[in-house]
Amino acid sequence: MTPIAVFLLLTAMGITCVLSLRVKSPTVDEFAHLPAGYYYWETGDFSLYDKSPPLLRLVCALPLLLEDVTVDWSVSHERGGEWRPWVFGTHFMRHNAQAYDRLFFWGRLPVVTLAVVLGLFVFRWAKALYGPIGGIISLVFYTFCPNMLAHARLATTDVGFTCFMFMTVYYAWKSFCIREKWSWIGAGGCFGLALLSKFTALLLFPVLAVLAMVSALPTTAAGSEEGLGVRQDSRKRPVPDLLSLKNRVARLGLMVITALLVVNLGYGFRGGFEPLSRITHKSRLLGTFDRPPINRIPLPVPAPYVQGFDSQKVDAEQGVFLNYLRGRLSTTGWWYYFIYAFFVKVPLATIVTLLLSIWIALRTKNGGNHLAFLVVPILTILAAFSLWNRLNVGIRYILPAFPFLFVWFGSLACPARPVPFVRKAAIGALLVSYGFASVSVFPNYLSFFNTLAGGPENGHKHLLDSNLDWGQDLKQLKGYLKTNGISEVGLAYFGHVDPSIYGIAYHTVDERPQAGHIAVSANYLFGLPYVMTYTSPPKTIQPGAFQWLHDYSPVACIGHSIYVYSIPITPPESPPLPH
Repeated sequence: MTPIAVFLLLTAMGITCVLSLRVKSPTVDEFAHLPAGYYYWETGDFSLYDKSPPLLRLVCALPLLLEDVTVDWSVSHERGGEWRPWVFGTHFMRHNAQAYDRLFFWGRLPVVTLAVVLGLFVFRWAKALYGPIGGIISLVFYTFCPNMLAHARLATTDVGFTCFMFMTVYYAWKSFCIREKWSWIGAGGCFGLALLSKFTALLLFPVLAVLAMVSALPTTAAGSEEGLGVRQDSRKRPVPDLLSLKNRVARLGLMVITALLVVNLGYGFRGGFEPLSRITHKSRLLGTFDRPPINRIPLPVPAPYVQGFDSQKVDAEQGVFLNYLRGRLSTTGWWYYFIYAFFVKVPLATIVTLLLSIWIALRTKNGGNHLAFLVVPILTILAAFSLWNRLNVGIRYILPAFPFLFVWFGSLACPARPVPFVRKAAIGALLVSYGFASVSVFPNYLSFFNTLAGGPENGHKHLLDSNLDWGQDLKQLKGYLKTNGISEVGLAYFGHVDPSIYGIAYHTVDERPQAGHIAVSANYLFGLPYVMTYTSPPKTIQPGAFQWLHDYSPVACIGHSIYVYSIPITPPESPPLPH
C-alpha cells in the first residue's frame, strides 16, 4: 500500500500544479527567467540575468527549442542596464504574443517535474529514518504545502534549487552516516547542480563541513533508534559511522571536487581559474579580498560565476529593493522577517507539528547524529537570510529549509515505540486539517496566509511582494472582467506582462482619483513601489500613490492580489497630494 500512497500523493501534487499554473500569468521573475533561458540556448552567453546561475533557466527553456519562437536578434538590449533581462523579456513578449501563454505553460513543466522528484526524496529519507508511516506523514506535509505548491508551478529557480540542495544533504547523510561507498558521487553531483542553480548553494560548503564533523560524534544505536525512530535494516542499519575523521574529510573533499567540476562543466569550462584581480567586481564583499596575495590565487569557478555572485551582492548591500512588513517600508529589512513570515505563511498544522517534533526530540534526549542532517541546514538557511541579508521580499528565500522540516515531521510516527490510538487519531486530525487548509486556497497558493494571520484576504496587513502579489493574477482578472461585462478597466498592475496579451482593454490609473472600474494590484494599493514596464513610457509607482482608493470598498479581489473597485462618476474630494 505504501508505494500506491506515494504514487497517488505525488501524482496529486503534479496535477494540482498543472491545473493551477494554467490560470496564472507569468510572475515578475518568470517574465525575465524564461526568455533569458532561451537566450542562453541560442547564444551561449550567460551574461543576461547573471544574478543567479544559468542552469534552471536553461532547463525551463528547453521545451521552447521545440516551439516556433521569434526573436529579433538585431535589437540590442545593452542600454537596459540592470533592467536588461526585463527589456529582453518585453521584446520576447511582443514578438511571441500569440504563443506567449503556451510558451510559459511548457516552460513551467520542468519545475513541476523537479518538485515531484524532490517529493520522492523527501519520502525516501523520512522512510529510512521513521519507517513507512513516517515517510507518508512527511510526504503529505510536502505535497500539500501551499508554499511548495505556489512555487512548484513557476519557471523560477526556487524549487529547482531546493531540490538539488536537499538531494546534496541526503546523499551526504548516506555517505557519512550510512557508510554507502559511492554516495559521495551523488552528493558532489547534486552539490554542483545546486551551485549552478542559485548562489545560496554556497552555504552548502559550511553545512557539509559541519555535518561531516557531527557525524563523527559518538552515539549509540539504541539512542539513535529511540530518538529518531530509525528504521531497522539488517543490511544498512543506520548505526553510528565509525569511519575515521580522515576518511570523512576525504569524502568531503571528493564531494567538493565533483561539485566544482560540475560547475565548470556547466559554463563550458570558460573563464575558469582566473584570479580575482582579473575579474571585474563592485561589491564590498569581494572588495575585501581584492588585495595581494589573496587576489592572485586562481579561483576554481568560472569568472562569469564570480561576476554574477558579485552583482547579486551589490543589490543586497545597496538595498535596491524596498522591503515591506506590517505596513512599514525599509531598505535594510528586519532580522526577524523570515521568522515572522514563516508563522503567518504556513498552515497552523505545520506550526503544531513543528512544536511536537521539537518536543519529541527533547523528550528522548538523544536523537542521534542523523537529526543534525535535518536541523543544521534549517538553522543555516534561516540564520543566513535573517542575519546577513537585506532582501526581505518573500518566504521563497527560505523555501530550501522546508523539505528538511517535513522529513523531521515524520518523527511523529516514531516506529521504535507503539503508537496509541489517541495519538494516531490526533495525527490523522492534524493531517486532515493541513490538507483542508491547502485545498481551500486552490489555485491561489502564492497568496496563502493562515488563520492566525486572518487568511489570504488579510495577507496585506502582514507581507507583500512575492508573499502575496507577484503579478500572477492577470488571467483571472480577464475572466472577471468578461463575466461581469466590463469592457475597459483603469489598471495599475504589479507585473511586466502587457494586459493586452490576454485581451484586457485598459488605461493606466495613478495617484489622481478617477471614476469607473479600477483594478489595482495589492502591492501598489498598500504602498510598495515599482515600475510598470508594459506602459509606454514605463511609469514609476511611488509609495502611497493609491491612498485615495482606501476611501472605497472593493467589489472584488482577484486571487487575493488584485483589488477591483467601481468608483462613482463623482469621486469624493481628496486632500491635495503633498509635493
